[in-house]
Amino acid sequence: MSRRRLKVGDVFTVPIDDVRTGIGQIVATYGKDAYYFAIFDVVAPDSASIDLEQAVNAQVVFLALSLDAKLAAGHWTLVGHQPVRQDMPLPAFKEAVGSPDRIDVVDYSGEHRRPAEGAEAELLPNRKVVAPVRLEKALRAKHGLEPWTEAYSDLAPPDTMTTERLFR
Repeated sequence: MSRRRLKVGDVFTVPIDDVRTGIGQIVATYGKDAYYFAIFDVVAPDSASIDLEQAVNAQVVFLALSLDAKLAAGHWTLVGHQPVRQDMPLPAFKEAVGSPDRIDVVDYSGEHRRPAEGAEAELLPNRKVVAPVRLEKALRAKHGLEPWTEAYSDLAPPDTMTTERLFR
C-alpha cells in the first residue's frame, strides 16, 4: 500500500478533543518530504460543517516545518484542497555557510539565499523540523486541554522575518 502524495493546498483536520476539530493546510514544502503546516484559528464540530475557503482565510495561529506522520497514520484527515493565500507568512531562516562568521538568509524553501545584513543573523531562527504531534498538542493547549509550554510559542507564524519581506 503506497502513501498518498500530499500537495501544497491540501486541507486537513486536527482533533482537538472528542467533539471539536481544528483546521490545517499544507502551505509550502521543503525538499521532497517536509511540509509547512499552517493551523488556523478555526474550530469545527466535524469535517462536514467546515467552510474550507473561509477556514484557510482565518488567522494562522501556528506555522511549522514538519513531516507527514499524522496524515499518513490517519490521525489527521484530509478534507479538501484550497489555494494557499498570498499573504501566508512563510518564514526565512539563517544558515552558517562554511564558517560561523558567514551567515546567509535563506527563504522557506531553501532555494534562495543571500548574505545576512545588519542584525538579521541575530534575529532570524535556524530552520528546524518539529514533530506534527507538537502542533496537535499546541492546538490542544490553546484550547485549555493541555498545559501551555514555551515550545508552543515558537510555532507562532513570523510577524516580520518572512521570506516575502526579506527577499523582495
